[in-house]
Amino acid sequence: MAQGEAGPSVLARLVLVLLGVSFLGAAWVWGHRSEPWAEQLVERARQTVGR
Repeated sequence: MAQGEAGPSVLARLVLVLLGVSFLGAAWVWGHRSEPWAEQLVERARQTVGR
């Protein structure tokens, strides 16, 4: 592979993977928000953003 055809750096890939995992985790908790443990997490997140 030529130097000019290099894709995103390893750090950029790691950041994208971590963002994806955190969004999936947040969606999973949001889907379980009726359960007591998840309700606390959702309420804490709502307080953080001011809603």
